[in-house]
Amino acid sequence: MASATESANDYVLGRLVLDYFRAFLWPLVVAVVVLIYQEDVRQILSERQVDIFGLKIGDKVEQIESQALAEIADIRALVDAQQASTGNGANPEIAQDIETKLETLERNLSREIAQVQSVQQAQRTPPPSKTAPASAPARSDRASLAAAAERSGFEALIEHDVTAAIAAFDEARKVWPDYHNVAEIGRALRKWQKRLSDPGSPAWAQFHREILTRYSWGLPADLRDAIRQAAAKAY
Repeated sequence: MASATESANDYVLGRLVLDYFRAFLWPLVVAVVVLIYQEDVRQILSERQVDIFGLKIGDKVEQIESQALAEIADIRALVDAQQASTGNGANPEIAQDIETKLETLERNLSREIAQVQSVQQAQRTPPPSKTAPASAPARSDRASLAAAAERSGFEALIEHDVTAAIAAFDEARKVWPDYHNVAEIGRALRKWQKRLSDPGSPAWAQFHREILTRYSWGLPADLRDAIRQAAAKAY
């Protein structure tokens, strides 16, 4: 009888902890991001005409914000899944993925801020000659080509086509090696290639979980839900 009471108490405590996270995690994430990056963001917003591979800084800030919110939504979905599983005991895999997702969110924000700062510094340096501005269209093309190849890679992942996915992410990496997570995804695909050679393999669910947890920065908004649903099958 005591054992049953203790289990019930543990369950109630677990529910309270998860409810606490549901209520306070998202504002906390936003607050931490603001505290860490407030000076960087203030400087970025004061120089809105900086061009990053053809993308004006105002657009770049909006993209960073959009991606961060999408990542936070993924974390929210993981916490909801963890709460749904508390009746059978908390799922340690989901807990680990929440922690990993938070770490990758911070890493990706740091990288994006560093990239903006690097371009800002380059913009402050006088161009070596009057012919330098001619390179701007090429930079714009570079961004468009990398984004198109990245999208093709994610679409191939949804279709369970590992060969096409590798080719697409490799193409994105060749165009722009530091674009989002294209290089990391390409390396991961090669490690998983044998297990993913069968489109019906259950390893696909695990790989989608890996993508959503570690490499989803840059995932197009209209494809994210498909990746999220596929990843949920891994738990």
